[in-house]
Amino acid sequence: METLKSLLITGGRGFVGRHLLEKAWMQNYDKVFCLCRDEPQRGNSNVAENLEFLRASLPFGLEPYEQKMSGTEAIVHLAAVTGKARRDQYYDVNVEGTRALTEMSRRLGISKFLYVSSIAARFPDKNHYYYAQSKEQAEEIVRSSGLHYAILRPTIVLGRGAQVWKGLSRLARFPIIPIFGDGRTMIQPIWVDDLADFIIDLLKTDRFENETFEVGGAESITIEEFLVRASRLLRGSEPRTFHLPLDLFRKALSWLEPLLLPILPLTAGQLASFRFDGRPQPNQLAETRSGQLPLRTIDQMLAVLCAHDEK
Repeated sequence: METLKSLLITGGRGFVGRHLLEKAWMQNYDKVFCLCRDEPQRGNSNVAENLEFLRASLPFGLEPYEQKMSGTEAIVHLAAVTGKARRDQYYDVNVEGTRALTEMSRRLGISKFLYVSSIAARFPDKNHYYYAQSKEQAEEIVRSSGLHYAILRPTIVLGRGAQVWKGLSRLARFPIIPIFGDGRTMIQPIWVDDLADFIIDLLKTDRFENETFEVGGAESITIEEFLVRASRLLRGSEPRTFHLPLDLFRKALSWLEPLLLPILPLTAGQLASFRFDGRPQPNQLAETRSGQLPLRTIDQMLAVLCAHDEK
């Protein structure tokens, strides 16, 4: 097993990236480049000495840094458009950005590529779910790149500032919680720091063997029960729920999105969490997790998220 000495991380200033960079694991590397749209303020004590920020946006802006990054051994590709966005934004960054990175990797001889995708990439129906479509297409680009790769598919990722939590907490705050469909679809959310640990595990064990790993949290729960528990903490009372026809609302949202996307609470695609099982498939990476703290439970996640929302 080789020990990596240099990395390029994209999206290091994003939701997952910030948590990844805060961990002490980076001190084991001689050099870590972080490709991001904005740099931290100078004098930030949390910035490691071996970390260099390169300001650029995917899919463009890589060329000025190629000579500097020559000799980098592996890429951790986190940068992505998530949440509510236009269709073209998902494809420009998530698909074409991934294509640009794999092409650069081949030019520079960077043979190892860790792509952080999404559980939504394997949902059976991604119609109107442009984020999931873009992630699936990006995965195919990585698989056909000729690089030694690992693809990591997290489930719903929770933590302070998570886009998905903003939408779910908005639903949980209603006096009567709207549930799309029967509410029995299973989810298995993962805490953002636990996801960061899985990324570190992959790098430490040099698991670039052209595999795809799905990872989730400590336990699964129905989407309805998750919203009910969140509502109890957010509102301080026992919530009521009512069920709405899922297919009807998917169609309605798909019609409204072109005109009203910024003000809609969620998109037609995001209703996939109410449709498809969001639990990860068993794999060796998840099963051999050792030497770390236990994965956060759902109650532990909600306690932090709801307490933060109240402030």
